[in-house]
Amino acid sequence: MRAPMTRSRTALVVALALAGTAAMRTPAQAEEPLPQRTTGAVVKNGQLLISVGLQDLFGQAERQHLTSGFSTRILIRVVLQDAMSEDGEPLALAVQRAEIVYDIWDEKFSVRVTRGLGAELRALAATADEAIWRATALWQFPIADTSRLRAGGRYVVLVRGDLNPISEDLMADVRRWLVQPARGQRRLGAGDSFFGSFVSIFVNPHIEDSERQVRFVSQSFALPAPLPPPPPMPPARATGGAGGPAKTKAKP
Repeated sequence: MRAPMTRSRTALVVALALAGTAAMRTPAQAEEPLPQRTTGAVVKNGQLLISVGLQDLFGQAERQHLTSGFSTRILIRVVLQDAMSEDGEPLALAVQRAEIVYDIWDEKFSVRVTRGLGAELRALAATADEAIWRATALWQFPIADTSRLRAGGRYVVLVRGDLNPISEDLMADVRRWLVQPARGQRRLGAGDSFFGSFVSIFVNPHIEDSERQVRFVSQSFALPAPLPPPPPMPPARATGGAGGPAKTKAKP
């Protein structure tokens, strides 16, 4: 189902993704290839899900800092692209935010994770390794509805993780993009004012808006053909009157 991607093909996909923002960079920056990282990709319940780890976002110094009592924030951003498209137009954007805080009294780590505009998930971790895994592992992470993708098509994802983002403008842009009307439904493009600048961070090594970062591109992967059908819609609930529950007439 998945075929390895050559280094030259990886560089081409990344360069195409940035076609809309090429004027903002030098040619050397545009040609710089991203490292490749094996990424799981499955279709489930009408969505494309990926699985990949970013635990290397933490070095030894960052691990030791976790027990200082100060919060550590993680921002992970993912872009989906058609690997065979020549226009390099991004198809979807997904974001995961996390925070780790060490309780010096209980000697445990509190981890809070939010995917997009979803509910915040909270967990306690007994070790630093567990806390880092919970905050940085993308496990069956939803990228896009399969209704927007091609059966049998080949795709790649570009991923960037940031440790303790220091740019308030960046965080404001992320929040603003997440609450846009019809989010996830319109076709995103490099011409989008936020999306164009967002994609440029994947290959521009001079954009340093966090204490530490990890950037990579996945291998090319193919979607099944035909695509499995989405889950059935739940049955509609009968209502009566002005939206109240339906009432049945009692038998005599």
